[in-house]
Amino acid sequence: MDFVTIVLNIKNFLFNLGASLLLPIVITILGLIFGQKFRTALRAGLTLGAGFISLNLVISLLINNMVPVANALVENTGANLDIFDVGWGVAGAIAWGTTAGSLVILVCLGTNIVMLALKLTKTLNVDIWNFWNQAFTASVCYIASGSLAWGLVAAAIHTVYELWIADITAKDVQEFYNLPGISIPHGWAVSSVPIIAGVNWVLDRIPGVKDIHWDESNIREKWGIFGEPLFLGVLLGIVVGAIGGMWKTPAALLTLGITVGTAMILIPKIIGFFMEALTPIAESAKTFMEKKFGGREFYIGLDSAVLIGHPVTVAAGIIMIPIVLGLALILPGNRVLPFGDLAATFYFVAMVPFMSKGNLFRSIVCGTVIFVVVLYACTSFGSSLTQMATSIGYAIPEGAVEITGLSAGNWVSAVLFQIGKLIGG
Repeated sequence: MDFVTIVLNIKNFLFNLGASLLLPIVITILGLIFGQKFRTALRAGLTLGAGFISLNLVISLLINNMVPVANALVENTGANLDIFDVGWGVAGAIAWGTTAGSLVILVCLGTNIVMLALKLTKTLNVDIWNFWNQAFTASVCYIASGSLAWGLVAAAIHTVYELWIADITAKDVQEFYNLPGISIPHGWAVSSVPIIAGVNWVLDRIPGVKDIHWDESNIREKWGIFGEPLFLGVLLGIVVGAIGGMWKTPAALLTLGITVGTAMILIPKIIGFFMEALTPIAESAKTFMEKKFGGREFYIGLDSAVLIGHPVTVAAGIIMIPIVLGLALILPGNRVLPFGDLAATFYFVAMVPFMSKGNLFRSIVCGTVIFVVVLYACTSFGSSLTQMATSIGYAIPEGAVEITGLSAGNWVSAVLFQIGKLIGG
């Protein structure tokens, strides 16, 4: 058995475990390393797993109910755009299936370990499934340059960037979301940070606009009972559903509203599982680092899904659905038809609330700019994802000339892709 086959087998094993099983195992092992009793470490791991499974159930419920709205919005526009968004799940699976993508786990873990050893990062990224972002970067850069070496170097650069942003934002994330000892080195979450910072800088310099602040408390104060997360969710679901044409079926429209409202009150409660699991791990990690490494700080890198619990994130994500489709229709030069990732927009704005102090207005403005970047990044990749897909036997959806995934529209990947094109001549 050669080295590549061994790597592929390890990748497939980890891939098949899924985050809901892999993370509890990793957290349990980390707890034991940090000196916890097996019972305590196992409880933390299982609690984190329960949190992710619960969160995935509610998010799946939300997405499944938003998909008909997204589909209706797409159909009603009659848009003639030739790059079809197949969604993050398909894009990730395709990226993992390539030669370059298959080697990325080693690159990401190796880069992370070296940076920890050299004290260049405080984050240990245990969110292995989401290395698919680097797998995508490696794959498109390999296609652009014809060089496997550049593809893997690009993945390493992408990893360095993710860990750097995760470290910079860790304290604010921990404080705002009350999630001790974590950081977020995840895909579009970290890529959005400089965009959000830039938009906030501009908004802070516009008279009148800089003073607009829609947060939970003042929305509840101005709207009364309709400003509470449950009622706000119901209202948002009904409005977005009506825009998508669901007004023709009142029962379905009301069901959507109640589903969104339910998600807005359940998700924050589910985040309690993460707090319960992470608090003892963070305390043990602190004690361990003080004893072994002179008090050196250490973060556990997790998926940005743990940030979705904030009501502003959910509200902004739902509001962004018609906005994203509108952007796709009016942006000059855009070729991407949003579809597969249209119902998962809250992942793209997950970092906005803590950077904007829970301001829904700024979350919407930042989200709009973020998706402008996403659409142009996806357009810039052109046929690259299609080439990856056909190379592993994926069937292109009927009527689509090319495919992409909005979640793959990462400006870091796009920049490295353009460098790859220069290398390839």
